[in-house]
Amino acid sequence: MVRFGWFASLEEFSPAECLRQVELAAETGFDTAWVNDHFHPWFDHLADGSPANGGNCWAWLPAALERTDDLVIGTGVSAVIHRYHPANVAHQLATLADLYPDRIFLGLGSGEALNESPLGLPMPEFGECARRTAESVRIIRALFEREFVDYDGQFWSLDEANLYTGPDEAPPIYIASNGPTFARMAGDLGDGYVTVYESPDRVREDLFPAVERGIEKSDRNESLSDLDRSIHLHVSYDPDSETAALEPCLPWRGTMLDIFFEADVADPRTIQRHGDMVDPNYLADRMTITTDPQDIIDVTSEYVDAGFDHIVYQSHSPDQEVFCDVLRTEVFPSFSGAMNGGV
Repeated sequence: MVRFGWFASLEEFSPAECLRQVELAAETGFDTAWVNDHFHPWFDHLADGSPANGGNCWAWLPAALERTDDLVIGTGVSAVIHRYHPANVAHQLATLADLYPDRIFLGLGSGEALNESPLGLPMPEFGECARRTAESVRIIRALFEREFVDYDGQFWSLDEANLYTGPDEAPPIYIASNGPTFARMAGDLGDGYVTVYESPDRVREDLFPAVERGIEKSDRNESLSDLDRSIHLHVSYDPDSETAALEPCLPWRGTMLDIFFEADVADPRTIQRHGDMVDPNYLADRMTITTDPQDIIDVTSEYVDAGFDHIVYQSHSPDQEVFCDVLRTEVFPSFSGAMNGGV
């Protein structure tokens, strides 16, 4: 059964606009909403020259949950590297889960310098990021499941820490990856797996097998089909002009350069200057930029056929109402079980 998620981009849109969008998503029939957790945005300004945005997701989440009734909302994704202690993340999750039962989830990834370096915190090498993230998941789950927790880890410690408010089980935890290390972690420690940009072939041949190896490593009696498998798709739709659909996507060209996911570069101005040298046509190879709803149906089908059961659209469309109308009338009906709700 296929579920659909909306991506609220607090770097492309203001917090108020993102609230309007999740209300629209709820009316359209989306099941989930995801929100980015970045200190700096990926670019300095939008295509029209106006400044980028940089809203805080943890301040925004309760407002989004309050504005909607059934939408399940969470981070897409957070990095628990330096700027957060995992116990603080668990504390926030527990409060949100108490206020909005069964409507919150946590997405975790390896992080980028965007989040750490502006605060004067060093961005660790990838292996350390992976170890920090795995330790964080274990701490978050322990705090929900046990009382007065002691933990003496490689990176984090707890001294009789106790969550007085919240459920006895952590909300669903998604692990994001574009490579095998975090894919294995998703199988070992996560409730779900999420990726972005990866081709269906690479997912089938490399990433899903890595998730399965993680499941085999764990003590869970589960299979890949027991995990929520989510793909994050960048889409921009305009009914009349592909040029109009392309223009809002242009600031994202810096994310086409792998170096900015690896190097300790956190200045959005630098990222955008280099991104501006990327051929705009390259975006069309990585995003769905179109005037034809069938293109959205086709790319969704590709990933459903590859084994994903949760499709998340990040829409850069010039008119989000028009985009949502196309989803409601043409895309969603093409997939049975699109509206079965929950994470």
